[in-house]
Amino acid sequence: MKKYIFLIITILCSIYAQAQFTVSYSLGYATHDLDGMKSLLKDIQQTPPASTIGAKNVDNFSTNQLIHIVDIGYRLDMHEFGLKGGGYSSTGGKLSLKDYSGEYSNRFIVNGVRFGIYYKNYFYTYRNKNDKAVFSFFGEISPGLYFSEIKNNGFFVVQDKELDSFDDKYSKTSFAFLFQAGAKYYITKNINLHVALGYDFVGKAKVDNFKPKEAMVNWSGIRFTGGVGFSF
Repeated sequence: MKKYIFLIITILCSIYAQAQFTVSYSLGYATHDLDGMKSLLKDIQQTPPASTIGAKNVDNFSTNQLIHIVDIGYRLDMHEFGLKGGGYSSTGGKLSLKDYSGEYSNRFIVNGVRFGIYYKNYFYTYRNKNDKAVFSFFGEISPGLYFSEIKNNGFFVVQDKELDSFDDKYSKTSFAFLFQAGAKYYITKNINLHVALGYDFVGKAKVDNFKPKEAMVNWSGIRFTGGVGFSF
């Protein structure tokens, strides 16, 4: 019995000796599908009072943004898994008009942040003649949740008389699934540089409280990231 216990302990120690804790930071470029929000803003612009006074579209939901991502994980040989946080995105749209007779404003602010888990498989690693890892190629999947917040505020003032004002906020949660592939270059045994390219599929976040149509946010899009990682 003792020899089996000793064998198990030896195997566990061997596995632990090969394993590494990992921390990485990535800065990247992301595209989003915000056609739903653009369509809502256009319809509001064509509906009174915005259409009556000729309100202008001064901000129309930028779809290309920078994102920041932090991975904290555990690597054993060609396998790595852990927690993925970040992917914060923020954009907005606005209708506005101001002149001597009054002022109109209708503004949307849309925020989203992603949290999930990830698994990387290092399917190829090149080693030099000293058996030191130089670079690796990997594939990655990451299921997670996208937390979205839609803020809508505005007012309508004519001859110093406020005819309308509103300040609303809605929160929605959507499932997300990221597929990507990348490469990692090892500066030292414990420091690396990495790049990755993939696509994040995100469920649509819908709010039915708006007129003349629902608000819809879709964070799906291309993800291109690069950064630095550390292992311990």
